[in-house]
Amino acid sequence: MLYPFLQEMTNKPIAMSMIASVAVAAILTLSVLAVISSSNQAFAQAKPTSLTLGAFPNKGTVGSAGTLRVSLSGKLTSEGSEVGGATIHISGTGEGKQFTVTTNEFGSYSTFVDLASGTHDIQAYFPGDATHTSSSATKTIPVTP
Repeated sequence: MLYPFLQEMTNKPIAMSMIASVAVAAILTLSVLAVISSSNQAFAQAKPTSLTLGAFPNKGTVGSAGTLRVSLSGKLTSEGSEVGGATIHISGTGEGKQFTVTTNEFGSYSTFVDLASGTHDIQAYFPGDATHTSSSATKTIPVTP
């Protein structure tokens, strides 16, 4: 049914030029949309982030186990919004140990560490991702014997 219609349309020069014009306009429109889409992705920049780190207690004396249990917590935000599902690297807890925690849907994270006597510079670090820049926070915790 469509074929006879097209055959009749192609026999008329004005109809053929109309079909060609519409086809060219459609191709140009798609090309412009593709360029706009790719340029928006190419120029997208990662948003700045802010990372906090808190410790409780923030100083103390080792207990009978020879360590002080400290609760570490913080929040990762970007332009005032929480960043959930982000991996935070924790270091400086002693003996070269490093570990990771993941922020919840509110951008918050928390964990416990057992610190031996000495001064510990605990660092929380977010390495950044495709849409967010990296950030870090440091907390010094003195632990006495």
